[in-house]
Amino acid sequence: MSISAFARKPALKSLFFVALLGGASAAWAQVAPPPPDATRPIVATLKPDPKGWGQIGFVNVPKFPFDGTPGSAIKKPPLGPTSKTIFQSPEAGPDSTLPVGQLIHLQYQPTFSSKMPPPAGVSHYHEFHEWGYTLRGDAIMPEPVHPDQVNGMYYRKKEGGWLSRPPYSLHGGSLGIGGLRNQLPYDLIIFEEGDGHVINVGRDGEPGTYRGRDGGPPPPGVVGDYRKVEEFTRPWLLDSTRDVDWEEDREVPGRFVKWLDDSRKAGFRSRLVKIPPGWKAPSGWNRTYYEHANVMRYMVWGEMNVWRFKDPKDAGSPYLVGEDYFIYQPPRTIWGYGPGAVTERGAIWLEVTYARGLKHGGGPIEAVKRLD
Repeated sequence: MSISAFARKPALKSLFFVALLGGASAAWAQVAPPPPDATRPIVATLKPDPKGWGQIGFVNVPKFPFDGTPGSAIKKPPLGPTSKTIFQSPEAGPDSTLPVGQLIHLQYQPTFSSKMPPPAGVSHYHEFHEWGYTLRGDAIMPEPVHPDQVNGMYYRKKEGGWLSRPPYSLHGGSLGIGGLRNQLPYDLIIFEEGDGHVINVGRDGEPGTYRGRDGGPPPPGVVGDYRKVEEFTRPWLLDSTRDVDWEEDREVPGRFVKWLDDSRKAGFRSRLVKIPPGWKAPSGWNRTYYEHANVMRYMVWGEMNVWRFKDPKDAGSPYLVGEDYFIYQPPRTIWGYGPGAVTERGAIWLEVTYARGLKHGGGPIEAVKRLD
């Protein structure tokens, strides 16, 4: 359901409550519009102006154009025809043919054949960190531990699945015997801290292959030869619906969290956040911000009002966001709410925080600053 149709129903309900209670209802009296539709990726802020303030950015992902289609700012789809690049780092410079750092929404189709994929496909790796979260469906992920391995682990990543993959982590390819297929369309978001290159391994010591998205050779700083890797790494894989449960948020009263990933040294944190129907921001938590940290949020379920503030003196403007909205909070940007209830039905979102910039290694994450 599009957000426009979704937004009308709460609006009508809100007006009904106001009519019944004479405007005294605190549950959901305020009707907020959806944010304006974005057609270009949000560009991140790596180093904020210490004297200025940023603003919250929104992307309604279902309405966002597919990469490589008319109306898209991305000429070449980085991960196939169903990719939507909704967020980018400015690291590579404007209009670069090889952007560094991008958040991509994807939906892979289910298989339409009873035949297994051909065996002996080789694995690959990247020389950058990436992470991903499964929104719906499932995927089969071969996870070998050695370049020559053909019968490694097959991992089925399902709805709620979290992945954090460090550099030099082998994945992909196919098994020599047997195999599995995804059963449903695979709907996910994935963030690449690097330029998206792929380094395929060779068999029995043979040379591998380097594939850059610009078709060129490895850029400076990228080795691109699996035979020179001293140690291959392992990913962190978590099924958030099976492996962890909700717990009370120790910082913000009334919220619940699921911890997916946390590295103090690397300055990286990932968690799911849940607020119940009628939740109100508690005292001291109406407006908060980070001096240096970048925060990415993705709405998994529900709806809520998010306020956009120009600076601490601004009264702010509310926007209603629902499922499949991406919300970006740059450094020195106020995250907050107005008076009254934030949500009618409740909300769940994925929240990923980088201490500095958009790469592992900038930690630890600073304590949040409160304005109220």
